[in-house]
Amino acid sequence: MPRRKKNAATSPTAGAPRREVVRETRGTCPVCVEMVDAQVVEEEGKIYLEKNCPEHGRNRMVLSSHPGYYRDTMGFYFDVLPNSIPQRDFILRLTSRCNMQCPICLASADDYQEEDLTLAQYRRFLDGRKRSKLDLMGAEPTLNKDLAEMIRYASERDHITALHTNGIEIQDIQELQRLVDAGMDEVHLQFDGFRDEDDMVLRGQPMSKVRQRVLRGLEELGVATDLVVTVLRNQNEGQMEACLDYAATHSFVKEVFYLGCRPLGRAVADFGDGFLAPDETIDLLEEATAGRINRDDFRVFNKLYFSLLAIFQVRKCFYIHHYMVMRGKHGYEPLSQHMDLPYLEPKLEKFRRMFKGGSRRRAATYLFTHCAIAIARKGGYPLFLDGLVLNLLLALGMDLSRMRRKMILIGCISACDPWMYDEQVAANCGKGEISNDQGVHEAGALANVSRERWHLGVIAGKIKDIGRKL
Repeated sequence: MPRRKKNAATSPTAGAPRREVVRETRGTCPVCVEMVDAQVVEEEGKIYLEKNCPEHGRNRMVLSSHPGYYRDTMGFYFDVLPNSIPQRDFILRLTSRCNMQCPICLASADDYQEEDLTLAQYRRFLDGRKRSKLDLMGAEPTLNKDLAEMIRYASERDHITALHTNGIEIQDIQELQRLVDAGMDEVHLQFDGFRDEDDMVLRGQPMSKVRQRVLRGLEELGVATDLVVTVLRNQNEGQMEACLDYAATHSFVKEVFYLGCRPLGRAVADFGDGFLAPDETIDLLEEATAGRINRDDFRVFNKLYFSLLAIFQVRKCFYIHHYMVMRGKHGYEPLSQHMDLPYLEPKLEKFRRMFKGGSRRRAATYLFTHCAIAIARKGGYPLFLDGLVLNLLLALGMDLSRMRRKMILIGCISACDPWMYDEQVAANCGKGEISNDQGVHEAGALANVSRERWHLGVIAGKIKDIGRKL
């Protein structure tokens, strides 16, 4: 359990802003990327992660402009989710190569030499491992010549395979069919909206025609799809609802993830004004949807989601904020139309006390009972089966291909970088990683900052330049 400060620590200087230490932790100095003492503090109506490096002094970044939201969800998270849950979701970095040169590339694609992960290495990692979800990533994983065989090998051993791609190599439906035939379960498609002018800034080339061809193929073959929307402030936030509208009318899309751009990899260079704090994408989504999707509903749903993760013993990063919408006759419908979230919130708090107190089976029964009542109070009866399926997916592995047709998951996330790395949060990171440059990590967040430390000679100056903007 993280160390928290209950009493405010106020500066002795008259008129100085009130400052309170919320939590003490460890993190990485964003200049030298070494582990240092850190604190989560509240000051002037914001939550900051503050690092204190013996060599480079104090650095800090904004975690949230909503202290109440942050404190409430943070307390719930750490009370119900221990950091001792085994990892069962792994990023497999199949290659550092890419067929694009995205200005915002978080993976530093092609910036350094790294051998592709070989089929033999891949097999050794999987052999004897229990059912896991495998995020096949890169840079661009479709450039690994053994991709289809890797998918087949994992599928034959009951693992879930999720391909993360820009889509260029699967425009040809025959190539997509080859991966589907090998057993690929889902595709996470780089999808930053529908406008080429945004792509020119984020990706360095127009992508709308490529994406249209890929989407047609995915829909024709019925491939469960996640649209991964990298959001850059003052650039493509106007596309956030458009992506959700598309998902609502295309049932093969099971999830929409809004990834706030962060100073990581090549993105460090030119986008300081566009970087987003971990929960800032919620604000942008609330604005884009005119409040139909809002922070209050996110808060309650995240407590529910954390509760289900605790019941089924699934790791998940605190900095991933989830919500859900349903497909309706006239587009997407927020979960709050089908489930009485205000009724459920005090029940979740009671679950929290019961679960933390050790009455875990009784707490689970209590929660499921009141979830059913919350659905009945809104007449959202189809959610009974949808909710049951979601619970089974959490228990058995989040395979998007098994999700019910009406459900669309929403995620708001920021990738861990040297500025926001928090040791206590990373201890329960929802993804491990295996790669040639970093080996095997139980926490992908640690792999991210370890990779940045390794390449410090290239990026240190750039990180220092953007410090004042964060």
